[in-house]
Amino acid sequence: MSGQTGISDLTFLCRMFIHKAYQFCRRLRLIVISIMTVAMLMLANQAAIAQETTSAPPMKIGVVDINSVMGQSTAMIKIRAVIDEENQKFQKTIEAEQTELRAAEEDLNNKRSVLDEEEFNRRLKAFENRVIVLQQKVQRQRQGFDVALKEANDQIRQLLLKIISEIATEEGYALVMQKQNVVLFETEIDMSPEALSRLNERTKDMKITFSNKDN
Repeated sequence: MSGQTGISDLTFLCRMFIHKAYQFCRRLRLIVISIMTVAMLMLANQAAIAQETTSAPPMKIGVVDINSVMGQSTAMIKIRAVIDEENQKFQKTIEAEQTELRAAEEDLNNKRSVLDEEEFNRRLKAFENRVIVLQQKVQRQRQGFDVALKEANDQIRQLLLKIISEIATEEGYALVMQKQNVVLFETEIDMSPEALSRLNERTKDMKITFSNKDN
């Protein structure tokens, strides 16, 4: 009798175990289905975003060689020519003064033996002052050339940047890059030729003068 009771209890426990296992598997199945549903929704959302991104128009980018445009501009060529011409005139003046100083130095050395010490020192001091004045004159003139070139360069560059901005707006460029920083690009996006043409047109009547002369 006790043996039959033990078998019945074991059978009952097995049935309970199977029932609970079934319920667990059912809940696990529901969890897996929920996770897969969420994953599919996320993938669908990402696909929609990717489709919207690819359908958006690409950003237009232009390139320009500012240094090349500046170097080729007729205005900068004229400015450099004027400064070179003034520099050559100044050099001739300096050479003439240097010739006078060399002659004065030679004359002073020749008269050293016949002049007393006080007179010689007075003339030597006067000669040294002339040398200093000439050196200062050369320095001022060179600074004048440098300042004139820099000011002209800055003015032309500002005008060029304005022109580049105008072209970018007209062509719909959202970004303009220096040509030197781009490895490969289509020639159609190179703004340099158009920028140079407009720069030359706007500066064709520019008057080139050089001030602060020290001749």
